[in-house]
Amino acid sequence: MSSPPAAGSLPSPRRFSYDDAARALLVEWRDGERQSIPFSVLRRACPCATCRGELGAPGRFDLDPELRPGEDELADIALIGKYGLKVVWADGHDTGIYRFEHLRSIAAPADG
Repeated sequence: MSSPPAAGSLPSPRRFSYDDAARALLVEWRDGERQSIPFSVLRRACPCATCRGELGAPGRFDLDPELRPGEDELADIALIGKYGLKVVWADGHDTGIYRFEHLRSIAAPADG
């Protein structure tokens, strides 16, 4: 059985914001790295059971990979404890909690 990672080794964000013009979530990590996650990428990476599937059933994007109106329009973001971010989409979807490790893995470094 493996031990959980040490608290200092987990990614930790310093700041979240978003760029409406670029349609991207901006993340500044405590280690100085900055990342930009396009809203469409963020929505398709939603970790909830509806989007990812569960118990052998396919998820939302397995069945239809196209984004519908509002599915990639960010309505709100909120911290969940010290481990994740809750994203609310304009279509009302809000069940995915993006753990910081997950956010770090799906984001490309921001320029500059």
